[in-house]
Amino acid sequence: MEIAKLILEYIKVLAWPFVILIVIFIFRRQIESLIKRLEKVDLPGEISLSLREEIFEAKKLSDKVIAESPPPKARGVERLPLTEANLRMIQLGLRPSPSGLNVNYYRDIAETDPNLALAGLRLEVDVLLKNLAQGFNVAITPTDSRSRLVRKLQDSGAITLQQEKLIQKILQLSNAAVHGMVISSYEASEIINTASVLVDQYISWLSWGFADGWRSN
Repeated sequence: MEIAKLILEYIKVLAWPFVILIVIFIFRRQIESLIKRLEKVDLPGEISLSLREEIFEAKKLSDKVIAESPPPKARGVERLPLTEANLRMIQLGLRPSPSGLNVNYYRDIAETDPNLALAGLRLEVDVLLKNLAQGFNVAITPTDSRSRLVRKLQDSGAITLQQEKLIQKILQLSNAAVHGMVISSYEASEIINTASVLVDQYISWLSWGFADGWRSN
């Protein structure tokens, strides 16, 4: 009797894994489809985005931006301290940054809410783009989309072609997050890391891009 009970208990223990395997086998196509849906999102305009591929592409673009030679005016110029970034922008009549140009602000948010972090990053990029347009006297209109604004900046020479491509990629990924793509904290941090390259270059521009003889306090 005890042996029978013991065998029954073993059967109970082994039964659930076996049932799970059967369910996975029967519904494997549906499960594969679900996984693909979690990895991809369809954006407005029938654009399909594969997250892993696009993050990898963003990293490559980031490396290309880093490899570019800095503008002659930027060479040997003292860098603006992060603590003075917003004050500097206000003095220049530019819009202050939501994070004070500190990308760690978005990294911290990404630990608990990756999608919110990327939504905030998109807002940050908006501010920087409009400030660049103002600083380089690039005419923009309220109806200009982000992508159109980036193209105008590149056409005017305010940013390089590689910078334009990276900005467009970051905006694409941030838009995916806003539209509900499932994004992990790690993936959000990877996207933020690629954007940090542009933020660093923007801070450098605040240091050399204006003829007011800026010096650190």
